[in-house]
Amino acid sequence: MKTSADVIIDLIERFDVHDPGARRAHGNGGHHEADVYLNEEGREIFGDVTKATVRLSNAATSEKMPDELVNIKGCSVRFHHRLRPIDIIGVNFPYFPLGTAAEVTSVMLNIGVYLHDKSAGRFFSIFRPGRLYRDLDTILKWLPKRTDMDYKYYTAQSYGEDPLKFRLDYDPQTSNIELYAEKDAHVTEYQPEGEMHLGHISVDQEPAGQEIKFMDTMNAPFGRDPNGEIPLLRHFLYRRSFLGRMEEAELDQEKFGMLKELWREEELFVLLKSPKLHDRVQNLLESGTRMSVSEFRRLLDQAYDMEYEPENVQAYMEMVWERFMNEADEGEHTRYQELQETPDIDEIHTFIAELALKYEVAELLDSIVVKVLGRREVQRIQKGRI
Repeated sequence: MKTSADVIIDLIERFDVHDPGARRAHGNGGHHEADVYLNEEGREIFGDVTKATVRLSNAATSEKMPDELVNIKGCSVRFHHRLRPIDIIGVNFPYFPLGTAAEVTSVMLNIGVYLHDKSAGRFFSIFRPGRLYRDLDTILKWLPKRTDMDYKYYTAQSYGEDPLKFRLDYDPQTSNIELYAEKDAHVTEYQPEGEMHLGHISVDQEPAGQEIKFMDTMNAPFGRDPNGEIPLLRHFLYRRSFLGRMEEAELDQEKFGMLKELWREEELFVLLKSPKLHDRVQNLLESGTRMSVSEFRRLLDQAYDMEYEPENVQAYMEMVWERFMNEADEGEHTRYQELQETPDIDEIHTFIAELALKYEVAELLDSIVVKVLGRREVQRIQKGRI
């Protein structure tokens, strides 16, 4: 299955400028432990969290690139919530230049075509009306123009029906982050309607924090789904980048642990698609650090390519329902029976997601069947394709 994420990462890899085993973007960065001090408004959004990991980075794909030469920078926060991580991914631009996955993919495909054929005719075709020229103009206007813009970071995407974007005001002198929420529904513009202070984060100056496989745009605050197509695209971009760098790296226990973490998130989804495929992945993981990451990735891709089989869906429903059946109310029992009789995969995902949040089932809340497929916005965008 060739996804938009594959197209974009393939193009980045064609430039061959990333360090082996490094992230395909923001490869130059460090993880810092942090203490979180939220006010009442902040706790209402993020919960009663007191610890976080902060990753400060720049967009370079190599650690050899000096920070002062890179104009795109990142400041991302993983709040260590007791149920699952909450990730706020900040960049030093307040909006995205393109609003849909199709637009991003189109630009990347056009760039890829030009790189494949660098003839004069191909170059001049860029400037034809409606071609790459228009998009490049948009991107050039959007790019940060200075390399010292490292004090304000934005999620650029919004969350919830309100909708809210988050801003991180970072002071490199004190290693302090002031956290704000801004009401702004725009994707390709920045038009906030006021701001709300949520608290501050005190960051250790030394990057001694444990590496995170990737910050995930779908690890949103509970009850606040990410809006639009870009968060889902970013989720698959980061996932694809992670698997690519694990393929290049020599596995040790830390890297193997990150792969197992990804498997815990994907396991229920693979089981839902095919119990046999699930068992093959489990057997592969028994090899430990000797496992083939390429085979692991291939098997996961195979699951995404598969259709839902009625017998697998029913078995999945019965297995997951066991976690709720003793606590569920009468209405939830009735809804379960309805979905068993007339299964609708999107409605099943939504039902399980609602129950997982209500009854605080951590292993489900951290599974993609809940935090990705259980979101109405993802279902609207995907229309059953995952």
